[in-house]
Amino acid sequence: MKKNLRIVSAAAAALLAVAPVAASSVSTAFAADNITVPVEGTAQANPESSAELNLNVTNIGSLSDGDSPSKVAAVISPVSLPAGATVVSAKARVYTVTKGKDGAADTYAPISGNLARNTTYVVKVTVSITGLTKLAGATQPSITVTNNNSNHSYPVDGSGIATGIELQSAEFTIPDSTLLGAPYVTYRDTNNNNAVTIADSGSIDLGTANTVTQVADKIDATRGNNGIYTPTTTGGNPNVADNHAAAASFQNLEQDVKDALKAAGVTVKNDGSFDKPSAPFTINTHLYATNGKTATFSVYVNTQATNGDDTFPQMYFNGATTNPYRGTATIDSIGDVAFNHVPVNGVVDVHAIQTAFRTTVSLHDANTLVPKVDISKVDTKVAGKYPVTVSATNADGKTTKVTFMLTVGAKGATYKTAQSADGSDIPVYKIEGNTVTDNKTTIKSGTPIAVFGDPIKIGDKSYTRINTAESNLYVETKYVDGSIKPAEKTSKTVMHNAYIYDKDHKRVGTKTLAAYTKVDVLGATTKLADGSLVYQIGDNQYVMADNIDGTVRTLSHNAYVYKTSKKRADSRVLRKGAKVTTYGSPYTFKNGKAYYRIGGPSKQYVKVANFN
Repeated sequence: MKKNLRIVSAAAAALLAVAPVAASSVSTAFAADNITVPVEGTAQANPESSAELNLNVTNIGSLSDGDSPSKVAAVISPVSLPAGATVVSAKARVYTVTKGKDGAADTYAPISGNLARNTTYVVKVTVSITGLTKLAGATQPSITVTNNNSNHSYPVDGSGIATGIELQSAEFTIPDSTLLGAPYVTYRDTNNNNAVTIADSGSIDLGTANTVTQVADKIDATRGNNGIYTPTTTGGNPNVADNHAAAASFQNLEQDVKDALKAAGVTVKNDGSFDKPSAPFTINTHLYATNGKTATFSVYVNTQATNGDDTFPQMYFNGATTNPYRGTATIDSIGDVAFNHVPVNGVVDVHAIQTAFRTTVSLHDANTLVPKVDISKVDTKVAGKYPVTVSATNADGKTTKVTFMLTVGAKGATYKTAQSADGSDIPVYKIEGNTVTDNKTTIKSGTPIAVFGDPIKIGDKSYTRINTAESNLYVETKYVDGSIKPAEKTSKTVMHNAYIYDKDHKRVGTKTLAAYTKVDVLGATTKLADGSLVYQIGDNQYVMADNIDGTVRTLSHNAYVYKTSKKRADSRVLRKGAKVTTYGSPYTFKNGKAYYRIGGPSKQYVKVANFN
């Protein structure tokens, strides 16, 4: 993935008296109290006076009691940066945390010795941001930096550099392998006397929530009164104190929410808010237990929930006689019902689903409606979790829709989110011995799929097994290990009629993007195999960057601006030596002369002959 930030040169780093950062790997060969912290990920461009940088520890589950602090691996994830800005990191250190008593603040001390169980740690690192030239000339220039939901302002010097920016990770503890249990999730079933029930997947209605924090609050019951789901472990009774049981939690829930919104094409603003998505989306959350074991838990977010009244169809799930669904809603978890856990290459039992969702015409009309079941998003060839919608409409035109997550594959599997950078489908391979062949099957990006065992390496590529522990089907590990993040979608204006091309620079269909229309592009510009500079707009779909960004050219003669071959657009005279942005290929007018488009949407053209 093309990064939207640059790593400064060694000379520039020397001026800042900090170490330059490598952008693709984490070194573990350094002094015991220093950690090299790379900058990884794509940052969205944002107003010049703010940035968001998160410091995350990435290998908590693999750390052990007695390890050197140098084994802690951390990365700086730039969520947003001013355009053209660069992050430069010094070496980081691990600190122990002493909790303040009676309202006193927590205190931090550089670690002394090796890592130990039953101790709370954080990682801290000081960074600089360069390239803030647009701020340098302002009165009292400064930049506000958000780090893991904490905001601080830092001065910007005359060279456009902000220094002394301290980042701090979330607190973490060393896994205690002697503790029992693996993490999973429970919820209180309102249709079953609030019984504590295991959730195989989850769902929430977005409602009025429009910030990352509010969405996280709706999911995690430990954050307050609004949450639905409680992480726990199999190590002991979750309602009884047990010193031998590992504790479970959502590992980085707010980051999971941000990643899901980004994958859904929704921009999270600097204050954590976002505009309501048009369609539902799935959040793939990560669970962590204090013995180092991890799991994933998918949460379906219904963005279009409607509170129906008594006149809507009343939908009762799995034998319930009270609390019907009406309007548009989601089900927290379908649990271990007969139609869940469809075998790989099996058939979804639509009749069983219809039977489980008993539906009446309305609250006051007990006649039965047979609901429709939409399984169009279920791929039974790949073990994973897929949304299924059950709906019914009565004669009054009132519709009730309920969505739940259906599991394809065996119970108890580990689920990882299959994610490509550009949203394209992910290929599945058959591996026998050391022979890798294309299985002619693909997985939709963003799908939680079941993975099994440790990755294997063949040649220079790593592969992870999918579907079952005995399956010979694999995907490349890079698509399921979390290293690929979805590209940011940005709306841009097409300035010149543009064809759509594939990666081989061949036209895709006959559609043309009209000038002055908006198009969503994925990430920054990239190059095709033939060197053409393009923006990606879809799966194997590209447009020439010159049709959007244009090319800056220098006038070799004074030039008029025309709207036709005979009429000038206005009274301007562009002087020799001026820099002018032109868009796309030249147009040939009726007079046989070639013209570049220079603006719009009003017609503005300059003769090609007037440029160098």
